[in-house]
Amino acid sequence: MTPKILIIAGSDPSGGAGIQADIKTATAHKVYSAAAITCLTAQNTKKVFAIHNSPIEFLREQIAVVLEDIQFDAIKIGMLGTAEIIDCVADLLRKKAKNIPLILDTVMVATSGDLLLKKNAIAALKLKLINGAYIVTPNIDEAEVLAEMEIKNIFNMQQAALKIKALGCEAVLIKGGHLNFSDGRIHNILLDEKNNFHRISSKKIENIQLHGTGCTLASALACNIAKKMDLLSATKKANRYVFRSAVKNLSVGKGSAVLSHF
Repeated sequence: MTPKILIIAGSDPSGGAGIQADIKTATAHKVYSAAAITCLTAQNTKKVFAIHNSPIEFLREQIAVVLEDIQFDAIKIGMLGTAEIIDCVADLLRKKAKNIPLILDTVMVATSGDLLLKKNAIAALKLKLINGAYIVTPNIDEAEVLAEMEIKNIFNMQQAALKIKALGCEAVLIKGGHLNFSDGRIHNILLDEKNNFHRISSKKIENIQLHGTGCTLASALACNIAKKMDLLSATKKANRYVFRSAVKNLSVGKGSAVLSHF
C-alpha cells in the first residue's frame, strides 16, 4: 500500500515553501499527499506581501471531507495563521483523526522575517495542537517563544525541548540552523518519546539564505513516519534529504534560494 499523508498548511505561490514544497517532498519520497489550504499568501523569494486566510467553514469542509474518504498514515501541519484556524484544525483532528500521528511544524515567521502567526494565537497553538502532537519541529526562534527562554547553545536547546514536551507532545525536534556553532556545523536536537536526547548534525552551507527548509524537513519526517520508520531513523533520514536538497539549491528569483526537492 502507498503511504499517504495529509498536509494542512498555507500556500506559497513562489513554490519554495508551504504546500508546494510539502507536495514536492512527498512526491520525492514516493508518498501520496492530500492537502488542505489554511491560508493563501502573496509572496515571492524576497518577502510576503499579503495573507488571505481560508474562511473557517470552508477550511473545516476541506479537512473533513478528505478525512472521511482517505485513511492517512500521518498528518503534517504547517502555517496556521490565526487562533480561529488553530481551533478549527484542532477540533476536527480531535474528532476525526485522533490516532493518526501528527507532525506539527510551528510556523511563526518566514525566512524573510514576515510574521506568519498572530501573537494572540500562540496560546491556542500550545493548548490545542502541541498538546497531543506526535512530534513538534520548531526552529530556534520558535522554540524560544514556545519554551519562553533564550536559546544560545546545545544545553539550552535540550532545556527548551523538555519545556515544549511538557506542553503535551510525545517528541520535539529543535532545528539549530539559526545558531552559529563553533564547529561550523548545524546541530538539531531530538527529544524522543522516551525522553532520550539525540544530536542530529550536518554541514552548514555557508553564505546562502534558503527558503523552505523547515516546511521540507517536517514533510520529509511525516513521509518517513507514514512509512512506519522509528522516530530516530525517520528524523535522520529527513535531515539528510534536506541537506542534499540544500546542497543542490536553486536560485529561481531575486531573493532567497530554494531547495532542489528532486
